[in-house]
Amino acid sequence: MFERKGIRLYFPAIAALAAFSMVPFTACGDDVVNTPSPSTEPVVGEPSTDSVSTKEPSEPRNCDDEGLTVGSICVKEARNPVCSYRITCGTGTILKEFVYMGDGVFEDFYTIANKTVCTPGNEGAKQELTYGDESYKKTQYYRCTCHWPSHDAPAYDWFEIDAAAYNCDEKPAGEICSFESPEGKQNYLSVYNPYTDMEIWEKFEPNSELGPCPTEYALDRLFSKSGENVYKCYSGEWTLAEGLVPQQYLDPRKDNLTDEEYDVLGLPQNASVGDRAAGLLEDCVYNKEFSYFPCTSSELADYHLAYTSYNSDCWMYKRYDDCEPRNYYRYRENGLWTLETDEDRLNDSRFQQPECTEENKDSVFEIPPQPGEPGKVYKCIWNSATVIFGKLGVNRVSDYIFHKAEKVNLF
Repeated sequence: MFERKGIRLYFPAIAALAAFSMVPFTACGDDVVNTPSPSTEPVVGEPSTDSVSTKEPSEPRNCDDEGLTVGSICVKEARNPVCSYRITCGTGTILKEFVYMGDGVFEDFYTIANKTVCTPGNEGAKQELTYGDESYKKTQYYRCTCHWPSHDAPAYDWFEIDAAAYNCDEKPAGEICSFESPEGKQNYLSVYNPYTDMEIWEKFEPNSELGPCPTEYALDRLFSKSGENVYKCYSGEWTLAEGLVPQQYLDPRKDNLTDEEYDVLGLPQNASVGDRAAGLLEDCVYNKEFSYFPCTSSELADYHLAYTSYNSDCWMYKRYDDCEPRNYYRYRENGLWTLETDEDRLNDSRFQQPECTEENKDSVFEIPPQPGEPGKVYKCIWNSATVIFGKLGVNRVSDYIFHKAEKVNLF
C-alpha cells in the first residue's frame, strides 16, 4: 500500500525593497500564521482636471508639477539606498516614485504599506496598494514578513512581492494561476526549481496545444507528449525532445494516471520494514559535468610531488546525460510506502562515509543515489609523502553510478 503525500509546497521568494536589499531573510518560525489580508483597500487618486496633456499616459509627473491630486503618483530625487555599499555612487540620488498624500506630503509605497501593523500575529498577510490618476496608475503588493536584521531578534515588516506571489501563492503546486492585471490577463504555471527545492511561479502565454511553456523557464523539467512525439519546453517554446526523455513520457502505463499514482506503480508488493525503492517518475539532466579521482594511494605516491595530487592525471572530467528517479520511498512499520526523508538518509549507514585511514587505504565504498542524483563511488586516498594530505586520508569520488549509465564525451 502507498500513503499519499502532498506535492512540494510553494513558498515564493520575497522581493525586498531597495532600502532593505542587503538584509538576509530567514524564516522566523516553522509555521506561518494564515491570517486574512489586511482590510486596506486599494486607493486611487481622483483624476485632476488640470492633467498635463503633454505627458505620456505611462509616465508619472514630476512632484513639483501643479495640479497633483491626493493619490497621484509623481517622481522626485531621493537618496539612493544602495550608495552606502558603493565606493562611488555619482550624485548619490535617484528618481523615485512617491504618492501625493495632500498638504505637501509625499510618501513612497513602502511607507504607506508599513502604516498597517505587521506582527507575528499576521505574518504572511498581504495587501494591495493602487495609486495614481488618469495620467499614470500603479499597483504594488506587499506581504508581512519576518526577517532578521541582527542575530538578536526577528523583526516584522511589509516587503514588496510580485503580482504572481500575491495572486497565486494560495494555490497548490503544479497548478495554473490566472488573474487580471492592468496589462491584461496574466497566466502563471507552478514549476519546480531543483536548485532551490521550491515551486516557483513562471509566466506563460497560452498559445500552444502542448500546454503551458513559461517564457523564462530553462530547466530540464517540462515535457509534453503529442501522439508519438515528445516535446521539451525551453524559454517559452516547445521543441522536439532529443536524446534521453523521462520514462513517464514513454511509458503507456502513464496514460490516465496522475504523477503520484504513476510514481508508485512499481513499488514492491512484498517488502520488509526499511526497504528502499525508487519511484518511476524521472528527471533528466543533459551535458552535465562531473569530476572524479581515479588514482590509488600508491599511484599518487609515485609522483613524489605535492601538487600532483591535483594533476590532470589524477583528476578526470566528463560530461553526461542521465535520467534519475525523482523520488525514493521507504517501507514503514505500518505496512505503507512513504516518501523518503532527509532524516531517513541521515540515519542510514549506507549514506555515511567511513573514515579514511592508512589501514583502509584504496578501499572503495558506495553512496546510494538520491532524488535526481546518481550514486557515487568513493575511494580512500592515503599518501603520507604528500603534504597536501599529510598523514590524513581523504575520500575522493572515483566513479559514479548512473541510473541508465548514459555517459557522453570526455573533455
